[in-house]
Amino acid sequence: MNYTTIVFLFFLLATGVLYFSAPKKIQWGVLLAASMFFYILSCGVKTAFLLAAATVIYTGALIIQTIEDKFAIRKKELEKNQRKELRKKAERKKKIIAAASIILMILMIFSTKYFNFFGSIINQAMSASGIGHPIPVLKILMPLGISYYTLMGISYITDVYRKTITAERNPLMLLLFLCYFPHIIEGPFDRYAPLSNQFRQSHRPDYDRIKNGGIRLVWGLFKKFVIADRAGLIVNTVFSHEDMYSGSVFIIAILLYTLQIYTEFSGCMDMVCGTSQMFGITISENFKRPFFSRSINEFWRRWHITLGEWLKDYVFYPVSLSGHFKKINEKIRKHINSKYLLALIPSAYALFFVWFCNGLWHGASIKYIFYGLYYYILMMMGQAAKPLSDKCLAKLHVSRNSHGYHIFEVIRTCIIVCFGMMIFRSGSLSQACSVFTGIFANFNISQIFSGALMVKGIHIWDYFILAISFMLLLTISYLQEKGMNIRETLSKQIIPIRWTIYIILLFSIIIFGAYGGNFANTTFIYGEF
Repeated sequence: MNYTTIVFLFFLLATGVLYFSAPKKIQWGVLLAASMFFYILSCGVKTAFLLAAATVIYTGALIIQTIEDKFAIRKKELEKNQRKELRKKAERKKKIIAAASIILMILMIFSTKYFNFFGSIINQAMSASGIGHPIPVLKILMPLGISYYTLMGISYITDVYRKTITAERNPLMLLLFLCYFPHIIEGPFDRYAPLSNQFRQSHRPDYDRIKNGGIRLVWGLFKKFVIADRAGLIVNTVFSHEDMYSGSVFIIAILLYTLQIYTEFSGCMDMVCGTSQMFGITISENFKRPFFSRSINEFWRRWHITLGEWLKDYVFYPVSLSGHFKKINEKIRKHINSKYLLALIPSAYALFFVWFCNGLWHGASIKYIFYGLYYYILMMMGQAAKPLSDKCLAKLHVSRNSHGYHIFEVIRTCIIVCFGMMIFRSGSLSQACSVFTGIFANFNISQIFSGALMVKGIHIWDYFILAISFMLLLTISYLQEKGMNIRETLSKQIIPIRWTIYIILLFSIIIFGAYGGNFANTTFIYGEF
């Protein structure tokens, strides 16, 4: 079941009626039943992976909590030295259980998403040694949302191990956390404590909350149908016929793909956040107008926010606090005196794992790993060159806080991101390299005006709709960047103006949405990860 189908709207309506009609204490049970129905309908027998993941993390966390609780009781009866010894034993046991649970979760996603990828690497190495191809290539259908619920499961059991939260005693509540239908397809990566607390609260129907959630849902549909799917048809055609188009056309396609993936992904987040808001549950925000960022670092703090936070908490910090990292840091301090390098090198070491995992999470392909490392290299180059750039700006009497330099940084960041999107969209790393070289070797701007962009199913009016929609999106984003709450501002308008805007937005989706023919109701790009 897709969020953009009529079936989902009927499902949402039925769930809402049952949810608000149910007694307060079992409202979360209605959400669980709806979420499992949604998942089984979408995934069928592959639901077994979700249930296996829930079983692993529930059991592992409960054992860890039991060990901790037993220690808390026994330590009162022991002397200081005995307490220390008991603490060491308890921590050792907890670490083994946490590690085993996390390894099982990783093996689960490895056996589906990454089996053929790593298998092909092993086969190539074996083939070079004359051994042959020992790893078979399997036809694996990846379970819906496995990239999301496995990482959320890892965060949950890690937080229990760290004593950030206590283990959940109710297995059904934990299952709801993993399969909650608004975030199962594309996230966000929610944390257990804030979400489970909201599940346990009672929620009554509230007109303003349901209306505001509905408006956000419709805005997400607008982004998906009017902008993303329309741009996607052009992008798919250009990237599928690389030899037919010049570099100038590919620049347009890259810009359109950047617009497509942003409106589709952020549009999906608008849909799921709006849907969840209707039920009185707030889930994590995943976007904060990333294309107003002044640097790559800032961009990734605004784009796919919850993935970045997950990588920071469960990759960066564990690497930074590991014994191996401390030994490396000690060796660096013995041989380097520069305070700047002493800060840069350890950070670069830990961030390598973050960006490698970022790329690998996006897909089982070398191009995705390169995509992650592309940003890593640029960030490290930017940090390494900062002292030099500061000197250059000082000599040129340019202030980093000036309006002109701010605009320059935003444009520079957007260009870097667009080239990153070129890597992301290309079918392979070799195609990305070919497209990149073709932009400069065969620019041929005349092809833009010769009708090359009038691909099958696209009319000049589609570009006009894209342009108007983009300007609307840019205006709203700019107002939000300046602190305006758009929905709150609309709610303060008189009823005729307010509802005229709502109806125009709704009918613009119906009239200008990309449906039928060449405009297939495409699945979400990030839903494939």
